[in-house]
Amino acid sequence: MRKNNKVQPANQVQVVTSSPEISQKAFTTIPDQQENQKQIDPRLIAGPLADRGCTDILCLLLFIAGMAILIFISKEAYSKGEPKRLLAMYDPNGVACGFDTNVDYPYLYFAIPFGDYFNRTVCVKDCPLYADETSKPTSLDCQPNSLVKNCNQKCDAATALKSYVSSNGTAIFKDFLCIFNSSILFDRVCYPDALLAIFDNYQDYGSQFAMDVLTGYIEDLTQTKEAIYCSFAVAFLMGIIYLFFTRLLAGVLVWTSIFLFLVGLGFGTYWCHQQDLYYQGIMNDTTGKYTVEQTNKASDNQLTFQYLTYAMYGICAFAVMGLICIFNKIRLAIAVIKTAAMCVKDHFLLIFVPQVTSSQLLAGLWFWWVYTAAYVYAVGDIKGTGSSPFAEVTHTELQVQYIWYFIFGGLWINAFIQAINNFVIASTCCFWYFAQQGAGGDERAISQSLYRAFRYHAGSLAFGSLILAIVQLIRIMLEYIRYQTEKVAGSENKAVKCLLRCLSCCMACFERFIRFLNNNAYIMIALTGKNFCSAAKAAFETIWANSMRFSLVNGIGGAFIFVGKFCISIVTLMIFYYVITTMDYFKEKIFSPVFPCIVVFIIAYALAVLFMSIYGMACDTVLLCFIFDEDLNKQNGGLSASRCPETLKEFLEQPEMANLKQA
Repeated sequence: MRKNNKVQPANQVQVVTSSPEISQKAFTTIPDQQENQKQIDPRLIAGPLADRGCTDILCLLLFIAGMAILIFISKEAYSKGEPKRLLAMYDPNGVACGFDTNVDYPYLYFAIPFGDYFNRTVCVKDCPLYADETSKPTSLDCQPNSLVKNCNQKCDAATALKSYVSSNGTAIFKDFLCIFNSSILFDRVCYPDALLAIFDNYQDYGSQFAMDVLTGYIEDLTQTKEAIYCSFAVAFLMGIIYLFFTRLLAGVLVWTSIFLFLVGLGFGTYWCHQQDLYYQGIMNDTTGKYTVEQTNKASDNQLTFQYLTYAMYGICAFAVMGLICIFNKIRLAIAVIKTAAMCVKDHFLLIFVPQVTSSQLLAGLWFWWVYTAAYVYAVGDIKGTGSSPFAEVTHTELQVQYIWYFIFGGLWINAFIQAINNFVIASTCCFWYFAQQGAGGDERAISQSLYRAFRYHAGSLAFGSLILAIVQLIRIMLEYIRYQTEKVAGSENKAVKCLLRCLSCCMACFERFIRFLNNNAYIMIALTGKNFCSAAKAAFETIWANSMRFSLVNGIGGAFIFVGKFCISIVTLMIFYYVITTMDYFKEKIFSPVFPCIVVFIIAYALAVLFMSIYGMACDTVLLCFIFDEDLNKQNGGLSASRCPETLKEFLEQPEMANLKQA
């Protein structure tokens, strides 16, 4: 458990000496204006605390118990669930083809393959397949049911179709069974191949065309697989290049955007003013050029544009004054963004560890979860309805609880893996920030962060991920309730639908807040070694006290992250498209570049999200470390942060900040 440290009086601060050993007893009195400032552990001036203990052990035990329950549910599902019955086709008696009394008849056959008769089905042993009309069978080996009494042919498919079409679907084929050439589809259904030739005379072959296109797209993936593999490396390289340009051009891009925004406001104000003058000219015209109606209309428009002009002048003045007030905070946000890019550059392995590891774990988790979820859902009573070839599942109350807990367990594990990932990034950035003014970093910081995550703070990470998983589960429940409400009430009860949509929107916003608070709590844990509740409280207080800084860093940083995702994805896609459409090796083999391009865009975007998530977490960590550094030095009688990296030092050493310090 954590060792108890003596809390020093609030009016005492540490005197920092050149010795690497930081003594807690070296304090001096500071002015009265500091007495209400919250005391910060002076040992943090040397970086993340090494003196820490295990936190939130009870939550870790709860997490282990929860995973044990999840394993128990999975084991029960594997032994009792039959997901194959979910995918099976059912005859009008509600019996699955290939199961029970139909065990020898695995394929579903449509006796009358028209829209109004899709419920007239029968399970057959083999799908009919013949070379010509002379070898066409007159009966099928089937298992009769309540609608199809036997499988002797009672109609010709072509003749029946002509009658059906010519009668506009009113022809009656009661007790009929047509035998047609067919192929096995999805290993479950007899698909009427020969019938397609007949349909060609009466309707569009949209479905067949779609199948041909799909086949061509899949073949395109095979033919361009080498280029697709290379797109991984291209997307990765684009991420590195984007970080490099962020380091160099962040300030230029931000100030250019602000300048263009002000220019836009100025142009809008000028246009409104010109419109005001134009309509005033019409009103004051004495030549009789305009009618009374035009003059009256001009009077109304002039008044509107006059008020708009006043409003635009006010907005412009507010924007300029606001810019003056937050000028240094914008510069700080730019410096933080540059510093985050430096951190990722110096700790390059952050891109691979834990990001790649966590993505592999998440991919493995969701593959297992989807596979097991089919078994968990299939534990219920699976029966055919008789009105359609698909199954319906009914569950007991206990089985429903198992399903909801299984969903919750998957969300909890997912959030826990992401929490470990974010903690390691935050901890590594904390080590880097306090390491000799950011002059590079020891790569052992990553392994040390991983060690601390599992050795000391697994319980706290489980706690934070538990809260996030609960919020996500509530969102899923609200969506399920909304779906059931719309299913039962349709579009009649609009008030309930509106209420549920509002609740869903509120929970989505609350989830984003929890994610933001969790990430900053993990940063605080990485710095101080506190438990989750204490860290979250301290993080919230810090965010509240520095709300403008956090807003600007997250706003500007969020814009850079969005642009980064877009640029990495689009540039990778453009390079891939150019390669497969200009190189003879590819362009002569592909059916269409569309589907491979879609796949590459998804791959590039996923890598961009992975890459930029490191950058986003680094921005938050650098800002929080800077605030601690600044407050700690003010607590020691200084004026601002002293151990920050060079990019932040450049911000602090600007003439405006130097004058502020002297004042």
